[in-house]
Amino acid sequence: MKIKKAGFALVAASALVLSACSGPASSGSSDGGKAGALPTSDVNRVDSAKLKDGGDLRVAIQAMPTNFNPLHVNGNTVELTDLYAKISAGNFIYADDGSWDVNKDYVKSYDVENKEDGDAKMTVKLELNPEAKWNDGTPISVADYQASWNACKSPDTGYDCAATDGWENILSIEAGKDDHEVIAKFDREYPDWSAVFSGALPAKGISDPAVFNEGWTPDPAVLNNFISGPFKFKSIDQATKRITLERNDLWWGEKPKLDTITFSVLDNKAQANAFANNELDIVDQIIDAATYELVKGRQNAAIKQSASTQWRHITLNSNAEALKDVAVRRAIQKGIDAADFLTTDMAGLPVEGLDLSLGNHFFMPGQEGYEDHSVKFDPEGAKKDLEDAGYKMNETTKFFEKDGKELSFKFTRLTGIPTSESAAALLKEHMKNIGIKVVFADVPPAEFSNVLEAGEFESIAFGWRGTPYPMANVGQIYGSGSASNFSKVEDPKIDEYVEKISSEPDHKKRVKLTNEVDKIIWDNVMTIPVYYRATLTAVPANLANYGAKAFETFLPEKIGYTE
Repeated sequence: MKIKKAGFALVAASALVLSACSGPASSGSSDGGKAGALPTSDVNRVDSAKLKDGGDLRVAIQAMPTNFNPLHVNGNTVELTDLYAKISAGNFIYADDGSWDVNKDYVKSYDVENKEDGDAKMTVKLELNPEAKWNDGTPISVADYQASWNACKSPDTGYDCAATDGWENILSIEAGKDDHEVIAKFDREYPDWSAVFSGALPAKGISDPAVFNEGWTPDPAVLNNFISGPFKFKSIDQATKRITLERNDLWWGEKPKLDTITFSVLDNKAQANAFANNELDIVDQIIDAATYELVKGRQNAAIKQSASTQWRHITLNSNAEALKDVAVRRAIQKGIDAADFLTTDMAGLPVEGLDLSLGNHFFMPGQEGYEDHSVKFDPEGAKKDLEDAGYKMNETTKFFEKDGKELSFKFTRLTGIPTSESAAALLKEHMKNIGIKVVFADVPPAEFSNVLEAGEFESIAFGWRGTPYPMANVGQIYGSGSASNFSKVEDPKIDEYVEKISSEPDHKKRVKLTNEVDKIIWDNVMTIPVYYRATLTAVPANLANYGAKAFETFLPEKIGYTE
């Protein structure tokens, strides 16, 4: 399963991905950048008026969502984000380069004023489309934005929000000339305000902590009241693990071309087989050679490839006994050869000539601002760090010990996920070479989000998927007290940078500050980036307006099949 939020999304081992409210982006890439060989989108673009009316789009997911509220920490998944993206595009439509404009089905216009008004330093006005309504008939209004702010403006509200970034900088949200004009006042000039207001959720579904945290049950009769858009839920079958969307007759915009969109839980191997047998229409993230070879053999297959914002890493839980000492975490970081992970996971995929190594937690290679701060592979240096920390090598076991206790930690292995299993094997080998023992803790993929939220792991490999806001949500993953800070490292220096970056209006200064905090994060060893991915997507050749992308919005009502 994947996790995604306003900026970052989490990508576990294989197709499991978390969504971050701000993550690394690839827009603004400079000439000669490592990602320069890949387009930002690869899609069969066809005027929707020329597409066939009707048809079903069959999509795979790795696991059923555990929470259908996209603001909730367990709803902050790429899979849920992608599901809702096929229900509605939200307030803004992103181009392939990451730039955006309003989606006039929801927002007619906006205005930003950087002028002091009492305690406010910036005022954002959104003029909502008065035709926009939730499926229960309630107009989308300022009340919905107020409810989101009240829920996510602080980690102490009782709402399990994935992130407070941006919301915590809002002083007030009020109606303007009517309930369709939203006026938000910020305590600073907040450059990434559009990440906060990328969409709305209904006040009735998020105003009460109990409903926010547990009320988005997998029942179309419940969920359809919380959504709006070209599609709605038709059925959610937990037994067959299948979710079906259908056209929404209450939708006020362009009529969708597709009749239905079906999501089925399939592991990587099953996805490849289903696509090859014409039982599935999209394999959205091809991550292994076996899948690639199988899907490209389908007669009408089209393989789309683009840049992406997904990056893979290992997170270390600093609450684990062996990992509390930053010296141990630094030794682990030095002992990991990221090139091994990249070579193993990309073997047999069409990435020849692409350097997919990653040395930054925020900027992608080739993007403006990218600096490589990675810690170089140094197994001998790792051993010295452990010796300096008071550990001694047991010459019999070849593992370090301290006070008679062997140095070891657990790695959570997601069963049946090839990249998680390969990461486990590589990490165990690398750690053995520097005298640290790794023990596997096997967990089914369906429990991935729950394990993360509960902190019931010592180390784990997954991925984050970003949005076009690489600097918007530093605090989401690395700030003290954030529900998405799975490393549990709390550093006041990082919190200071979170504050500085969120309030700095000068772009170049923000980039500089973000790179400075990136170095601190590497030094704290919270997450260890190992590589970033190219997006590799298999679709039928006659599918239009959907493909591989880094940022682009594929409007669900315009996806369809050529005649």
